[in-house]
Amino acid sequence: MTTSLDLVLLPLVRHAGKDRPKLPGLYTANPPRRAARGRYSDRLFIYLSLEGNLPLSPKELDKLLAQMAEAYYKATGSSTAAMRSVAETLNELLLKRNLNSVNRGRQAIGMLALGVVRFDHLYLLQSGSSHAYLIKTESAQQFFDPSDTGRGLGLSRATTLRFHQAELDPGDVLLVSPNPPMTWNTTTLRNMHGLSLGDLYHRLIRRAAGDLEAVLLLTKRGKGGLRLVTPKLPQEQRNAAVEDTQPRRDVVPRQEPVREPELPLPTAPISSMAEVSGVEVSPAIEHTSPEPSGEAEKKPRENSLRQVWSSTIGPDLLAIGRAIGSTLRQAAQATSTLIERMLPDENMVALPGSTMAFIAVAVPLVVVAVAAVVYFQNGRGRYYDSYILEANLATQQAQQFEHINEQRIAWKATLDYLDLAEGYKVTEESQNLRNAATVALDTLDKVVRISYHPAIVDGLPATVKITRIVSTIENDLYLLDGLEGAVYRAVFTGDGFELDSEFYCGPVPQPLIIGPLVDIAALPPGYPQGATAIGMDSNGNLVQCIPGGAEQLSYSMAPPDSNWGTPQAFALDGGDLFVLDPLTSSVWVYGGENEFRDRPDFFFGDQVPSMQDVVDLTVSAGKLYLLYADGHLMTSYFEGDDFTDPAMYQDPRDGYVDSVTIADAVFSEIQFAPPPDPSIYMLDSGGRSIYHFSLQLVYQRQYHSQIPLPAGEATAFAVGPNHQVFLAIGNQVYFALLP
Repeated sequence: MTTSLDLVLLPLVRHAGKDRPKLPGLYTANPPRRAARGRYSDRLFIYLSLEGNLPLSPKELDKLLAQMAEAYYKATGSSTAAMRSVAETLNELLLKRNLNSVNRGRQAIGMLALGVVRFDHLYLLQSGSSHAYLIKTESAQQFFDPSDTGRGLGLSRATTLRFHQAELDPGDVLLVSPNPPMTWNTTTLRNMHGLSLGDLYHRLIRRAAGDLEAVLLLTKRGKGGLRLVTPKLPQEQRNAAVEDTQPRRDVVPRQEPVREPELPLPTAPISSMAEVSGVEVSPAIEHTSPEPSGEAEKKPRENSLRQVWSSTIGPDLLAIGRAIGSTLRQAAQATSTLIERMLPDENMVALPGSTMAFIAVAVPLVVVAVAAVVYFQNGRGRYYDSYILEANLATQQAQQFEHINEQRIAWKATLDYLDLAEGYKVTEESQNLRNAATVALDTLDKVVRISYHPAIVDGLPATVKITRIVSTIENDLYLLDGLEGAVYRAVFTGDGFELDSEFYCGPVPQPLIIGPLVDIAALPPGYPQGATAIGMDSNGNLVQCIPGGAEQLSYSMAPPDSNWGTPQAFALDGGDLFVLDPLTSSVWVYGGENEFRDRPDFFFGDQVPSMQDVVDLTVSAGKLYLLYADGHLMTSYFEGDDFTDPAMYQDPRDGYVDSVTIADAVFSEIQFAPPPDPSIYMLDSGGRSIYHFSLQLVYQRQYHSQIPLPAGEATAFAVGPNHQVFLAIGNQVYFALLP
């Protein structure tokens, strides 16, 4: 049973020792009248903090976030899929803006917290250094991953997003900040549940030492309202907040304004926040005061993970080069004057204009080259020493911590610092630290390292991209090339798997037009006419693959009464064929009595889930598992009256909680493995790892490679009946034995 909750959001802002009423980058919204299906009950807040030397004004931030809120409410599918779409769009906009400013060494990194509350359920997306604390009656939980602190939005096209979910009760508090005070932790925050909004504000902001930017969300019993309030500040602090919008002419010398590249926003008109969300909004206060250089130098170096060549090393070298070049030119001029005065004929030292021009061009280039050599010989060593020191400190903390979560965070920080250190050089010390951190994390996360070997003798053509792998009990391997839609067959030998040059299974132009295959599966042994595998194209046509040089058998399945949309995947279970058609939100079931030629049955009963963003399916004894793009699962039984969406992953690992998604993993493919160990396996493409679950979705373990694999995401996997596992990365296929 769901509980209607009112949400109250309050900004917590302190700059230079003074409280502020407005938090730039905070935006809230209620669902508009014409929200997409599934968005009607979603209340939204977005908190975007930009770090770097390419800021946006508060008005620009409001305009941008209004566009993102509108995009969310127009998106279909699950909440997490819509949130991911918004974050990826925002990342693309910030990335374009950074690329337009790369020549000037300027960039902005987005630290994002995007929250959706549906009835009493919280969905939270984070990117970069965003921290969140959920304070409940008897506990406080932190949502944060230090390994992602340098990977905010706007740095690359690949986004690193973290999803969390939680049930909310009246009186629960959510705190979100890109850089929370050290005094905020799960111990100090645990006793703040049940306090009034005013008491929370005073306790939190008074305990914060230094500057603070955060937002507080408080839940109350109500009718599903959303309200953004501002603190009542003394008059002198309100005046100070207004004064902060004026330029500091006594600090910054007069200079020509620099025009920043405009953010490429859509041109559609956007209503104000009050019109979209109906919440209380204070006038925007724009903090544009530049920071005195002396104060900046006193601050400790922060955000070391975000130092890049374009904003740090490159400009430093050029500055060094200019300074040395200027000094050398002045020295050359003085020496020339001295020589001219010493010699009887000044014309004896005159140089041709072409020679002088060459010197004018060559000297700065030589100086910059010398500066670069000095940096790479000395500067790189200093950077390595700094990062390896941080890695050692993180290792010591991990060994001293008692709580599993703290150990995990510290070990991940060790690896993060080692990645930075080994960007300059790899040493025995760094490798030993990496091995220790990896073993510790593997133990905590139940990771099993397996020894992969190249599977295909002489490899596959470079133009191939394997998107499905099928392994049979006869040790045959069937590989679907997702680019051509054709299947390769490989037979196991003592040296690996050799391609069957006589085998063909794939598109044919006639008599029945078979398009590129989109999915394949193994047929049971003894199937008629010697067929060993079956494939399907996106028009509902089937092909039976037959080894030994025989021609494939092609035919059309009888279409459903509502006709096909775009069949995308299928699974075999007990002789029946289950076909996924996301475009029509359908799963169709074909009986195996007539080789799947009879009209199908609709899988669901009266209740039908949305399936537009389903990426794969598998079936076990009539139980359907649908895998969505955000990594969550839906489960249901054939012609059942209901379904479970989302299904809950049970995670017994210390420091983890049961959730509808798995932290740090987004699954792209799912497979059922039959007895003697019936299981569900899923592929995390980005992590190039295989997750093992029981049929009740209880986490068992995950498999990673012992040795480095080629760059790129995993594109297919299979767990074979002979205790083998296969993994494809593009045109490269690897296999290993499971322990």
